[in-house]
Amino acid sequence: MPAPKKLGQQTVAYANPPVIVATASVVGPKEGEGPLGHTFDLVIEDSYFGEESWEKAERKMLEQAVNLVLSKAQLKPQDVDYFWAGDLLNQIISANYVARTLAIPFFGLYGARSHLRGAGPGGVCS
Repeated sequence: MPAPKKLGQQTVAYANPPVIVATASVVGPKEGEGPLGHTFDLVIEDSYFGEESWEKAERKMLEQAVNLVLSKAQLKPQDVDYFWAGDLLNQIISANYVARTLAIPFFGLYGARSHLRGAGPGGVCS
């Protein structure tokens, strides 16, 4: 992919617009019991996903969703130019941890739940 053209201090234009090449969703047991339960990639059995806190579970869910997306798209983390993500925890901490673990340049998305449109809890649009 050609490097983006820098239009200003913080604005870039791409020769080819970004596209969604794969999606994945990891949800909790309540979502899995709902009418769309069969459409999710992974339904975890316990809300804590084997972790000691819900916050750690959210990080694990997001990381699992990103790994599923990468697998579906047949990509490795180093093949991804940017990781755009947000979460419901203070200062987008889960997304920060996942970006750091995967070593992908990270753009944090703030905006209450607006970044989750089209993605279920723990879901990723990338």
